Amino acid sequence: MGERSVRRQAAVLAGANAAVRGLGFLLHILLGRLLGAEALGVFELSHSAHMLAVTPVTAGLPAAVSRLTAVRGDDGALRAGRSLALRFSLVWVPLWLALSPLTAGLLGDPRTLLSLMLSAPSLAVLGVTAAYQGYCYGIGAPWPSALGTLTEQTARLGLTAALLTLPALTVAARAAVPAAAEALAGLAALVVMIGLLRRERALPAALADKPLRREVARLALPLTGARLVQTLSRALTAAILPRRLVAGGLAPTAATAAVGMLQGMVLPILMLPGIVTGAVGMAGTPAIARRQGKALRGMALRLYGAALACGLLGWAAVRLGAGVLAEGVYRLPELRELYIAAAPLALTFAMSQGAGMVLGGLGEQRKTLLPTVLGAAISLILTFRWASAFGIFGAIRAMLTGRAFTAAAETCLAAAEANLRIRN
Repeated sequence: MGERSVRRQAAVLAGANAAVRGLGFLLHILLGRLLGAEALGVFELSHSAHMLAVTPVTAGLPAAVSRLTAVRGDDGALRAGRSLALRFSLVWVPLWLALSPLTAGLLGDPRTLLSLMLSAPSLAVLGVTAAYQGYCYGIGAPWPSALGTLTEQTARLGLTAALLTLPALTVAARAAVPAAAEALAGLAALVVMIGLLRRERALPAALADKPLRREVARLALPLTGARLVQTLSRALTAAILPRRLVAGGLAPTAATAAVGMLQGMVLPILMLPGIVTGAVGMAGTPAIARRQGKALRGMALRLYGAALACGLLGWAAVRLGAGVLAEGVYRLPELRELYIAAAPLALTFAMSQGAGMVLGGLGEQRKTLLPTVLGAAISLILTFRWASAFGIFGAIRAMLTGRAFTAAAETCLAAAEANLRIRN
């Protein structure tokens, strides 16, 4: 795959990501307006736990399958990834259903139970989808994955809008609507993706051999661990933050609303540069895997530089457009200062994606785990201390400190590993 092919694949994925993020943006506006701040806070609590449940079956598979497909040039990695996802889901889905009441208790709000239970079917669907997405990236065929993702987001938006128009829904029921919509939309996306792939090539029906499953698992587990730490950190923050805000003097309903604004309205905007950085990473990981020597250095520098530029532009855009986002989009003037304070997070997200892409292409995903753990620990400790003293702005400062540490450490590790490969 030449550099022109990488650019073309990244452009396709960026276009699809832009459309998906646009639909997601509409979905968040819809949720903000139709759910209300209290129901949105309940949804964010349950969604943080749901993302924690999804992580073991989705986080590391795309990169692992993509890299092995690029290196091997066959469909063995797809068979292995698909097999791993199905085997794990057979155990994890029933276990998640059984643990949902306990999880709702740990989150501190029994109204999250319905959302947690309705999210269970999507665990298996998203795991299999992740394996097929990695295969698409590895063979340089982004369209099936892109169109499948567009199908998922479109269906999710339509189903959510339709279900939220039902009369007399309780707060718990309104908060559970996005979970139900996600499960149905994810199944539609998987069907579309498989159908499109079958038009281009014969998909494997045979089972994967055991050594290849082990190799996929070896590559996927470090990324899964790092993503699990990030998701767990978000879930713990969602559980801790309202309590610490109450300890600082906020009323419980105001604390829940503040968490809803931060996690449901501010952070999704700051992740918008991922439209491009995510596409660069998906196209760049297999491209880096195929290169050695000076060609590897040049490709890694260009791709990381593109991610860095996107992060800087995202920071500037959110900082300058904070008023428009707060008053024009969400109709909540108090969001303006939150956007200004949190804007630097856009750069840290982009740096982590760029460094993770380089390490993933080199097969060194495991090196992202320690910086992620340390950064999450820093963020949680500082959130506990600063949220009660400085309110929601203390939580933003804590998150920024932890994410900056992680991004800087991952960047240093990626540079060191790339230089080592070039010398050897």
